[in-house]
This record gives sequence, C-alpha cells and structure tokens, in this order.
Amino acid sequence: MQAPIPAEVVRAELAEVLRRSELDSTPSLLERFIDWLAPRLRTDEVDVLGDVLLAVLVAAAVVAGGLLVARAWRLFRAGEPDEEDAEASAEPATDARLAVLAEAAAAARAAGDLRLALRLYLHALLVALGGRGDLELRPAWTNRELLARGRLSREARALLEPLVRELEPKEFGRATVGADDVERLAHLLALQRGGA
Repeated sequence: MQAPIPAEVVRAELAEVLRRSELDSTPSLLERFIDWLAPRLRTDEVDVLGDVLLAVLVAAAVVAGGLLVARAWRLFRAGEPDEEDAEASAEPATDARLAVLAEAAAAARAAGDLRLALRLYLHALLVALGGRGDLELRPAWTNRELLARGRLSREARALLEPLVRELEPKEFGRATVGADDVERLAHLLALQRGGA
C-alpha cells in the first residue's frame, strides 16, 4: 500500500498547475482583436459588402460550372468528329500504317511465321476498319475489349465477332495457325482496303 502524499507536495503541484497559461483568464491578443473588430462589422456597409461578396461567389461558381460543362461537352463531342474531317485527316496516316503492317505480315508469312503474320494481318484489318470509322481502336484494348467498347458498326461487328472468337486460340498458341487462316485474313484485308 502506498503512503499518503504530503499536503505540501499537493499544494506545490496545484500552484504550478494554476500558474500555467491555459488557465489564465486574461484574453489573448487574438481575442482582443476579435472583440475590437466584431462591433465594427455589424454595420450596414459591411452587410452590403457581405451580400455583394456572396453574389460574386455565386456568380463565379455558376460561371465555373458552366465552363466545366462546356469543356465536358467539347471532350464528349471530340470523340465524334465530323465524318468528312475524320476521313480527310485519317486517310494518309491510315494508308501508311496499313502499308507497313501489310508488308510486315507478308514478310512474316514468307519467313514461315504464320502466327505473327496472322496477328499483323488482324491488326491491319482493325486499322483499316478504324480508319473508315467502323470502329474505335485503342492500342491498349484486347480484341475482346474492342468488341465490347469499340463502338463497332453493324458490318464491323458481324465481321469481327466470329473472327475474334475463331482466331483468339490460334493467336495465343492454344491452336495451330494454318496457311489458310493467314490467306483468309490477307483476303479480308484486301477487301477492306479496297472498300476504304
């Protein structure tokens, strides 16, 4: 059991606590400034100024909201350019990409790498369809994501859905790629390039 604390020690500790600034009832500099400022803020001029500031803040919020909506609308519309503008700007780049992909696919085919030729011809086919505006093509999308998100036209969907289902196991090595698979894709690409 502990011995009782002597009264002198308790008095000394209590005096120390009461001397601390937390218990001081003298107002701080900030409190005195607020006490001085508060009566001066209760005037008609300050009330009018407060109303004006509130109106300015509300107007700024409305303008900012309008700008955000306008920007969002422009970004939304940017995904759907005019058909003539899209065709005019996409044709040279699309034709160049298609030529490079077709050459690489033909080289892989001649070298006997049918799986690479299949991938390149399929990619070229997707680029051709994207260049015509039949689908939205994003480099990070897999073929299945392209089917789900790519905004495919009816014709592109009818062509690609069965083709992707059939070629996916061949593209990833679960099935054998035949020369007829590569020939069929080369033919489909030629048809799409001729249709473009």
